[in-house]
Amino acid sequence: MNKKTFALACIFFCATIAWLGFTLYWKFYAGHPVSGFDLIVALLCVLAGGAMVVHEFHKKKRRHLHEVNRNQIP
Repeated sequence: MNKKTFALACIFFCATIAWLGFTLYWKFYAGHPVSGFDLIVALLCVLAGGAMVVHEFHKKKRRHLHEVNRNQIP
């Protein structure tokens, strides 16, 4: 797992969850006109953020050149 990419995926996931939360709040409690399209886009972004976090978490850690044997073919 690349720590920088994983951190970026987590930030994106948290931001999209906040966006979905604000959208749901505006639709149900504040009375603002929020269309179904806005809800679908926010939900799809949350799903994409979750998929990015899971994908980055399950990635194999890359090894540096000084850690591997240069003469051995992977």
